[in-house]
Amino acid sequence: MSEEGATVTESAAAKETPATESAPAKHADMAKTSKRKQCWEKRDTYFACLDKNDNNQEACASEKEGYYTSCPGSWVKHFNKLRIQAQYSSGIEQFRKSGGKVPESAVKDEVLLKRGA
Repeated sequence: MSEEGATVTESAAAKETPATESAPAKHADMAKTSKRKQCWEKRDTYFACLDKNDNNQEACASEKEGYYTSCPGSWVKHFNKLRIQAQYSSGIEQFRKSGGKVPESAVKDEVLLKRGA
């Protein structure tokens, strides 16, 4: 890999983790069971808040901060992808069970996607 490519990767990792802690140090910390549990608890708290508040991230700002600071950036990205996939699968299942009627939540999500939100 060129030095330029390494710089881009390093800067991307820096954006995903707090400025006070390097990405390798954060990943090394996750080897501790207590740190992993803390990350999972913060993730679950944030996702529960999103569920309760119709995915309104502003209403869950403190939970989001806890989640993003407790988990490595790569974990946050992975967990967020899993959440989106689960919501998508759930929407498809609701569609099938409803006999082809589109659930209101899917319509709202589609509108947000088209707006780029």
